[in-house]
Amino acid sequence: MATFPTRESDIVVLAQSIIQGLTTQAETFTRPPYTAPEIRTQLDAFLALRDALIRQQALVSEAVTAKQGGLDKLADALRSVLRYIENAAASEDQLAHFGWSGRRTPGSQPLPGQCRMLEAPRRGPGWIFLDWKEPSEGGKPSYYVVEMRELPDGAWKQVATAVESEITLANQVSGKRLEYRAYAANKAGKGQVSNVVEVDA
Repeated sequence: MATFPTRESDIVVLAQSIIQGLTTQAETFTRPPYTAPEIRTQLDAFLALRDALIRQQALVSEAVTAKQGGLDKLADALRSVLRYIENAAASEDQLAHFGWSGRRTPGSQPLPGQCRMLEAPRRGPGWIFLDWKEPSEGGKPSYYVVEMRELPDGAWKQVATAVESEITLANQVSGKRLEYRAYAANKAGKGQVSNVVEVDA
């Protein structure tokens, strides 16, 4: 006996086949629980909802890209101001007025530890949400770097930076098997890379 499909595309194909069967075999199957027009109405309703979701996902992807771009510009501006303040301040106390912890002597800050438990709990067409646990050892991370490669043997390349231990990546390649990893970094250098997450884009 055939197994009822679970994939969305297979269910759509089955619906189309049933509509055709109920139409061409109407004289044999005269009292189905749902007629061909009723199945067609439900199929059309589903396809409209699916198309609406695709449009919304595209808007979300654009919004995520815009948000990340805004955050990157803000972070760059803040770093520039902090560099100026660090150079112009006469004392550590002056830096505290800006919510900044002050200068560190070279080599005084240890490397950050390894990012932990990298996951990809949500994704859609062209985008993926990643989160991870910050290092439990080492120096405090200043930011995180996310890298990606195409399987089976693509080279790792940087795709984003984040100031929090999560990020939504937009405009990702489709139809590929991908791997992602992350590491923390600060003025002392970069920490050990996290575990690897594999996804089918």
